[in-house]
Amino acid sequence: MSAVLVIGGSIAGLATGCLLRKAGWDVAVYERAAGDLAGRGAGLGISAELVEVMARAGARFDAASGVSQREHVWMERSGEVVFRHPRNLMASAWARVYQPLRAALPAGIYRQAMTLAHVTQQAGAVTAHFADGSHASADLLVAADGVHSTVRRQYLPEVEPRFAHYVAWRGLVERRELPEETCAALTDRLVFSFAPGEMLLAMRVPDGAYFIWYRHVPEDSVADLFTDASGKSHGLSIPPPLIRQELVRELKDHACDVLPAVIAPLVVACAQPLLQAITDMESPRLCHGRVALVGDAAFVARPHVAGGASKALLDARALCDALAVEKTVAAALARYESAQLDFGRRIVQHSRYLGADLEGRPTVRDPARIIRDYGAPHLLHDVPQTE
Repeated sequence: MSAVLVIGGSIAGLATGCLLRKAGWDVAVYERAAGDLAGRGAGLGISAELVEVMARAGARFDAASGVSQREHVWMERSGEVVFRHPRNLMASAWARVYQPLRAALPAGIYRQAMTLAHVTQQAGAVTAHFADGSHASADLLVAADGVHSTVRRQYLPEVEPRFAHYVAWRGLVERRELPEETCAALTDRLVFSFAPGEMLLAMRVPDGAYFIWYRHVPEDSVADLFTDASGKSHGLSIPPPLIRQELVRELKDHACDVLPAVIAPLVVACAQPLLQAITDMESPRLCHGRVALVGDAAFVARPHVAGGASKALLDARALCDALAVEKTVAAALARYESAQLDFGRRIVQHSRYLGADLEGRPTVRDPARIIRDYGAPHLLHDVPQTE
């Protein structure tokens, strides 16, 4: 039996582990964090491809875990809907994808609090060396360790996420915390609001509602956003509890000033919004000897494509399919790289196109065009829904 080490136990790593285990591989998954990861993440888009790969992995996505979006609408500050675009989308929460995948993988092969130090390769094998001094060897190593991948940094040290000069404020609010009119305004639709230099999306998710609010940040203001009350700078990633309260108050006050009156309460009711620096990244190669990069370790698309989880699962499927077809690991990885390099580049390029208006460069904003092209409808497909 061939053996594989999967570095990273989030969605990409779990999907890869589940698929390869079903294909007969001896799988071991290593996750650096301890405890349940289900509290991470926020809202995400559900594609037909995601549903198909989850089913194949033995982790069926429950349709009741998604909320349908029959249309995308542009709502002005006055509350008037000035543009409608029919879609057949489904929104859900990150945990609703993570949890079935985690449950499908036997606990004994999922090892937490394991921080990778580096990777070495020998003839016919690859070895992962961990910070606690332990090591493990296998025929293949899959790097599913995210945007700050230790594996990618070893093999492609020049490749790092690029800041796009805007941020996203995100928040999930439980249904009971929201006015009836806000829930009604979000039912069966994704609402867009376009304040100058900004773009907010609001939608229903299971048991509540979710917003993501993109705001351009002048270069001289970036450091201040990610500095906590003690004066410590956190680069471009700050833990939510350390976000300064005056920034949260400003966000909520601004919501009341520029958003439709039925949408602003969603932002105001959010007790602890998350702050995300928007970045993107392309890797020129996905395979290095017996090592393959998948998910965010390989490509980072901006959130506008609503396809991060779908891309992670498609990477896992493509890798598993290549290993099933080819007789050697080297040939399989060449096949995988050929397919997913192109897909990764296309989805990253589309995400840049959708976010160009937020970068602070002179552009002519066309909200209707953005709404029609939002997501990646040429790459990921809507989930068939029944009435």
